[in-house]
Amino acid sequence: MKTNYRFLTFHLSLFIVCALLPSLAFAQHITFENTEEYRSLGVYDTWELSPFRTGVLNGSNYVSLVANPDMEAKEAPGVATNSSENVLAVQRSRYGSNTFGARIDLNEPFCLGTNKRYVHVLVNKPVGEGGVVMLIGLGKRHDWEYQKPETEQFWVTASLSTQGQWNDLVFPVTTNESVDIHSLVVVPDLASPHLRTTDFIAYIDDIELNDSPRPRYQVINYPLNFDSDLAYTRSDRELSKLTITGDSVQNVTVPTSTMYNNLTEKTAVYAKAGGEVTVKMTYKGGWMSGYVYVDWNNDGQFTPVIENNQAADGSELVSYTFLGGYNSKGANQSNGNSVVNGVITCPSFTIPAGTQPGVYRMRLKVDWDSDDPAGNNNTGNLITANGGAIADVLLNVHEDEIRISANQLNGDVLTPEGAALSDAPVPFGKTVKIKMAPAPDFTYTGIVITHGYNLDGPEYVRDNRQYKSVTIPATSFDKTTHEYTIPASYIDGEVRIEGLFTPGEMPGPGDEEAYTVIYKNGADGTFFQGGSEVATGKGWAATEWVSAEPAPIVTISNNANNGFNTTNFNLARDRTFTISVAGDYLITGYKISTKAGWGATVTTEAGESAVFSGEQTMTVSDLNTKSTSFSTADANLNDPTIEVYLVDDKVAVGVGEIRNSASGQVVGYYSLDGRRLNKAPEKGLYIQCTSQPGSNRPAARKVFTGSR
Repeated sequence: MKTNYRFLTFHLSLFIVCALLPSLAFAQHITFENTEEYRSLGVYDTWELSPFRTGVLNGSNYVSLVANPDMEAKEAPGVATNSSENVLAVQRSRYGSNTFGARIDLNEPFCLGTNKRYVHVLVNKPVGEGGVVMLIGLGKRHDWEYQKPETEQFWVTASLSTQGQWNDLVFPVTTNESVDIHSLVVVPDLASPHLRTTDFIAYIDDIELNDSPRPRYQVINYPLNFDSDLAYTRSDRELSKLTITGDSVQNVTVPTSTMYNNLTEKTAVYAKAGGEVTVKMTYKGGWMSGYVYVDWNNDGQFTPVIENNQAADGSELVSYTFLGGYNSKGANQSNGNSVVNGVITCPSFTIPAGTQPGVYRMRLKVDWDSDDPAGNNNTGNLITANGGAIADVLLNVHEDEIRISANQLNGDVLTPEGAALSDAPVPFGKTVKIKMAPAPDFTYTGIVITHGYNLDGPEYVRDNRQYKSVTIPATSFDKTTHEYTIPASYIDGEVRIEGLFTPGEMPGPGDEEAYTVIYKNGADGTFFQGGSEVATGKGWAATEWVSAEPAPIVTISNNANNGFNTTNFNLARDRTFTISVAGDYLITGYKISTKAGWGATVTTEAGESAVFSGEQTMTVSDLNTKSTSFSTADANLNDPTIEVYLVDDKVAVGVGEIRNSASGQVVGYYSLDGRRLNKAPEKGLYIQCTSQPGSNRPAARKVFTGSR
């Protein structure tokens, strides 16, 4: 099968200059086609006794602009085509240390702060030279007069997918506050050079900073036989829901606006090697069948293997209800009408024993008698004409236990008992409590949790996210015990914690500053009330709850079939609820109501929003609310429901500002997840805060008053 690809160019290369004055943004995309794009070229070695630093060897002889050695168009999966005329060549010297590389001095410094961004670099290394590549940032804090601009501020690694061809390597980078990056160093090979007898030439091109962790070129992985945004061609058929049973039962709502839906960013199914998985698809229509695929080798394709009228061992078509008169178990089927009472139930399949823990793409398809994962493309039986559908999710194959590692300076992240986190494994999918232990004369500003698989590799492989990083601010920790409970949804694979420590005193229970929150009703966002979009500034939903697409509202019904009559019904005491969402969300509040329309609005405690994903059963008291009961004199409260207002944990929502109550000063911007922002976001509730005026110590814990 021919694999199509396309080279995508991002135009988000805004380098933000750090200054005490308002930020100045300008484009700086280094293509090496124009010498005015950078200040100078050279080499750099972190080893202080390197002959390139002592002057024994002339570094200018080891780096040069040359003609692109490989402009040929490629058709192999995962391979970029680089059409640049000129590229930067660096001779990897055996006389330098393993961190010897090409240095690019920038025309203007840029600042990242603690808000993660991504530096993309095209790299081409000879076949046989597959070592890890490193990016080093050289710069200085602009508020430290005597720090040299050659101070190493970050070191980030990335791996090649192919040798002898161009790779778009993605380096996630952050720095401390107030750091200006003056130079970038691309280290072509981190392997120790002590056994090398010869040098080699590596090529570098097209350096760009943007906000995307995805490579700039994209192979069309997991192809379709129709446009991905194609609407249904008939109104009598549609796929509306997936019910997938792995470790637990997960219900997934499928948008019905298009025939194909990529749900991989929001939906993950969890199962163990050797475990059984069952798929049901809620489908309006008839005379259609169900098919399930898993990309076991992560090559961006689904490869069916059918032997003796059933799915063979290793087949990536793992389950189907009808194919040539049989299902995937080899049982004879009289016809392909697999829709029973509006549901297609696919035969269960087993995760092969020995499957490595990790993330795998799973495709679910409604189609007619076809093993083509892209959809039936036979004239007269097209999936588009038959009203079929395709949805992709991720399958997380995991072990019973995982280990947590912690990396930090000037302090430790420990168990509440003071032990190292790596001393003992923890159960998969269960909460974990940690404790901050700064070194003397240090405090903490929070942690960064990276969770998933292959944490040292690219964030996306074949368009499948491997891991996520989330910043937990110090305000989320208990101010007395300095403990924090990591949500179960983050214990989903490998877990790495970076402790953020800074000079200063530890915050305590009485070490607080008062801030006033001013909410802006005219926020740029989408407002929802009772599950429906309402106009900006209208209704309680507009002033209280602002949300981003897709509409993050879930209705939770109680688990009782009968209504009830009461004058004081306690939801937390008398009912449990099941909530199902796709992805990780923060609960910002909810509204209790009944079929008759009676309702009461309840808000969550400040800083106590729950974070969860998938499906959970809980009581109202689990939602950390100020109140869990309501009363009425004579209402028959039949079918009570809760409308939960959620925020995607990757997107800040609503707009407002927080000022120091004493000084009225507004300095700094933070999103809800604690990320430092360079400016007020166009969308999103953000928190503006600062330390006490004139103080060098970090900001203490914040107490927010709710004036609006």
